[in-house]
Amino acid sequence: MAPGFPLNDMGRIGCPRTLALAGLLALAPMAAIGADSSSEEAEWEAAREAAEERARQEERARQVNEGELAFLTDTPDRQAARMEKTIELDRQSLEDGWARMEQCHHNLDPAPAVQVVYNDERTRDIRITASEDLEQAEVDGASVQMRGIERGASLCVSAQVLAIQPHPDGAGYVVDNGPFMRRFLDGYYPMQVQLEVRWPAGLLAFEESTPPAQPGLEIEATDTGVSLDAHFEGRLESRLHLVRGKGSE
Repeated sequence: MAPGFPLNDMGRIGCPRTLALAGLLALAPMAAIGADSSSEEAEWEAAREAAEERARQEERARQVNEGELAFLTDTPDRQAARMEKTIELDRQSLEDGWARMEQCHHNLDPAPAVQVVYNDERTRDIRITASEDLEQAEVDGASVQMRGIERGASLCVSAQVLAIQPHPDGAGYVVDNGPFMRRFLDGYYPMQVQLEVRWPAGLLAFEESTPPAQPGLEIEATDTGVSLDAHFEGRLESRLHLVRGKGSE
């Protein structure tokens, strides 16, 4: 069941699979006493299928991720939710922390209304730069409000963000991002995040990442930036530790 749709109270209606099937088996003798055995057979089959579907729904509900971060090693579905984010740092960013940010959400789940909320103390000048398959999208304070989202819709925004700050425990700087998540009601669903932090050649150098690179989380660093590609479910919070580069003087 797609997380963009209201859930049918999975786990709250029906009963465990063993009890459901036991209850249906008790009805089996009735098929022999009805006036129309073919009609009774059809009713029995429909009841059996309904019980099995309830059991499948309950099993899916038990397997829903409740927020614990889990990296996924399978290839992301091309039609699955994906977020791309780019941060452009410069020398002024090292002084005041502010940087230009561009962010795109792709393959949004269908829903009547969805909002993307930003930290109002760390984000300013939010602008919608592109949208597709949305009935309406508008900036409201520190959020973007969307209505009439069709399956596969996309939204891109730009903003100024407080992106970088001195490392609290050591030399250099940190760039914190997240938490990234794809959440609906009480469950978290798989998503892909592609984050890129850029800077002029030699200004900065990548030191380490939390969490570190691992299956499901690829990190690549160059003289002009660092990129992160994560496929996961749950809540992902990223911290990149950067230090001054050879060209920063």
